[in-house]
Amino acid sequence: MRLSLAEKASLVRPFDYILLKTIYGLRDKSEFVSFNALKKRLDIKDDEELKISLKKLSELKLISKKPTDLSFKLTFSGLDILGIKLLYVNKILNRLAEIIGIGKESLVYYGYDFNDNKIIVKFHRVGTDSYKKVKFRKSQEKKSWLSITVENAKREFEALTCLSNEGGYVPKPLGVEYNAVAMEYIDGIELYKIPVTNMDLNLDEILEKILQTMRIAYTICHITHGDLSPYNVLIDKNGNPYLIDWPQATKSEERLEKDLSNLIIFFRKKGIDVDTRKIFDYVRGVS
Repeated sequence: MRLSLAEKASLVRPFDYILLKTIYGLRDKSEFVSFNALKKRLDIKDDEELKISLKKLSELKLISKKPTDLSFKLTFSGLDILGIKLLYVNKILNRLAEIIGIGKESLVYYGYDFNDNKIIVKFHRVGTDSYKKVKFRKSQEKKSWLSITVENAKREFEALTCLSNEGGYVPKPLGVEYNAVAMEYIDGIELYKIPVTNMDLNLDEILEKILQTMRIAYTICHITHGDLSPYNVLIDKNGNPYLIDWPQATKSEERLEKDLSNLIIFFRKKGIDVDTRKIFDYVRGVS
């Protein structure tokens, strides 16, 4: 039977966790970490405990073994476990529930905090294409996919923190550990799913709040969403929009124009008259 991520986390004991953390700590030195390097780093005299733990973590698919020798690397699931464990220690995540979404470079789960409130936990997972795109950058060329994945998670958390503090319409961030970002649960539907006949929603007001958030992002937080579309705007039961998915946040007028273009196309189809130049200037703080 295939184990869930929560079930795998429950099976990871203290020494297993230390071993996962050690492999992560050596991530940028080599893709695979040898048995001897782990033994030396952990200062272990007896091989048996290390062998047992490596076998267990391999069976749980939290690490993978190199086919040619006794070397190991962390898997995405192994990185997820590190994040889950620290979110628990920091009293942010009490238990992980079911998966609710699979994105291009993330898995999204329901979770519950220590007051039994529903929250969202998003596990970042940098894909092959994105990894190739960033590897050419001089600052990134020596970094592993693990490091880049963790940086993306931190970037999203920092974006959400700034926007939330400044009154932007985004889920409230609760914490970040490794590749796991915990945030407020928003009970809503994606903007693109809103039916044309829904007369209870004020689309002009929704657009205004989206643009306010984009203006805060650009002029105060000094970032652009970078991948904004009707697919990553949630509308709650009160008609408020929430902009989600910020791992690509960076300040770029080119990306800002693309984000706005995606919105303009959507709202024009809904019958909302939009002045492209006017909103572009507004978001940049020019007007």
